Amino acid sequence: MKKSIVVLLVLGLIMGALVGGAEAKKKKKKKPPVPTKITRVVEFEYTCPCVGQYQFGSATGTNLGGGPIATGAEDLYITGEAVDASGQPVAVDINQDTDGDGFNDAVGSFCGKSEAPIAITPGLEIRVFVGNPEICPGAAAGGTIKFELSNMP
Repeated sequence: MKKSIVVLLVLGLIMGALVGGAEAKKKKKKKPPVPTKITRVVEFEYTCPCVGQYQFGSATGTNLGGGPIATGAEDLYITGEAVDASGQPVAVDINQDTDGDGFNDAVGSFCGKSEAPIAITPGLEIRVFVGNPEICPGAAAGGTIKFELSNMP
């Protein structure tokens, strides 16, 4: 009787090892995580009438009615909309110092509302100008600009 119990236990252990090994081979591979769009919103108010371009952030960091927009490592794109008191669309220029020389480099612009995301360099502050007549005929009278920064277009 004792021998048959021992034999059954040994056979059970052998079968368990064989089944366990087969189950280990059937493990499913983990799927890579699905990328998630991360956004944040920045809003500025500006006042005009402005002679020439109304500057929110300059190469020296001087600000009129707003300020440079700090960017993080996840900030790869920016979209925006300017709502002006005149009811007309106004030009918004997006700049960064992409070459490190201390001067603004044009990154993108829009008239009233951006039609597509504008690629930006993460970690570099964004400097915004309002009222460029070359891209938009509306005269800025004052209003609000709402930006959305994101990691995906």
